[in-house]
Amino acid sequence: MNRGQAAKVRGPWGPAIALAVTSSAAIGAIFYTHYSQVRDRRIMREGVERDKERLKIRRYMNQKEDGIQQNA
Repeated sequence: MNRGQAAKVRGPWGPAIALAVTSSAAIGAIFYTHYSQVRDRRIMREGVERDKERLKIRRYMNQKEDGIQQNA
């Protein structure tokens, strides 16, 4: 066997394997990014809901304080 033939032992599978690995990595990156963004959006939305509840309680307490001060 001479040196030129040793390189051809890989066969035609090399490009197909490279394409499969590259495609899998790209698809994995896309799915990871998508689910990461969905999770981040949910977390931020929960923060907004907590802030709304906190403001609601603060308004209630301020109205209660104003009523006490007006009665005094």
